[in-house]
Amino acid sequence: MNPNAAKAVLGIPGNNMQRIFFIIIVFGLMAASGCRTAKKAQHVVKDSAVSSSPAIKLPHADSAAILKQQLMDAANTPLNFNTFYGRAKASFSSPQAAGNVTVYIKMLKDSIIWISITGPLNIEGARVLVTPDSIKIINKLENTVQLSSIEHLQAITKLPLGFSDFQNIILGKAILDGNNNYQVKKDSVTVSSTDEVLRSVYSFTKNGFLLGQSNYQTIGNSDVTGANIFYNDYHVVNNFNFSASRDIAVSGKSPASLTLNFKDYNFNQPLSFVFTISKNYRVKYE
Repeated sequence: MNPNAAKAVLGIPGNNMQRIFFIIIVFGLMAASGCRTAKKAQHVVKDSAVSSSPAIKLPHADSAAILKQQLMDAANTPLNFNTFYGRAKASFSSPQAAGNVTVYIKMLKDSIIWISITGPLNIEGARVLVTPDSIKIINKLENTVQLSSIEHLQAITKLPLGFSDFQNIILGKAILDGNNNYQVKKDSVTVSSTDEVLRSVYSFTKNGFLLGQSNYQTIGNSDVTGANIFYNDYHVVNNFNFSASRDIAVSGKSPASLTLNFKDYNFNQPLSFVFTISKNYRVKYE
């Protein structure tokens, strides 16, 4: 494959590919800022195809406490899956580049996130392998492979997210505890928490506790970075409620937006995770 021809097909300048890879890895999946709500009014969780519990009717004095406990129980119930596969059409935009690609995602629970990014003529531009302690990126447009620690990914994105966070973002899952702040609204429950480096805000539907929005905002540094993820178009597949449409925006010094529309997805099917590094590729360590 001629690298220059591939770049033209993908419409992405080679020196901007790393930033795009990281955006898709973290938030496309996966994962708008705390101060920007682009298209927010249009984002309504569609749950007509979702398996969910009936709306809860409780005495007013007890409803908030019981609703909080039920939401915590639902959110913190481990997902019973082994593998995940998804194919999504992705549209991204940033000051450096914009375009459309197809993203293939494979996941082995708690172990591997595998990603392939392919252009319009089915030309693969990159392949990514994320593990709990490392990230490897094959850039086929530049004939290079980048080997990095998970801490390097955190430094690039300015978000202190680890492997389990990326996995949860893909699955549309939030982990809650009793120290979160809960706000019950007419049709939703908003949950927020803040630590020394990150503020997280989640919005769930009351009916079925579907995650509609996740917001992450770094604090305590001059290069403030945020990510806002909207989860829409829920469907039941293999007994999982899965959001087939994601709108993501990242703020800060390198803002970007990403839309993911999953065209195919399933759980617990046999998968392979091929990640072969050509001996002709130049290796970079970060």
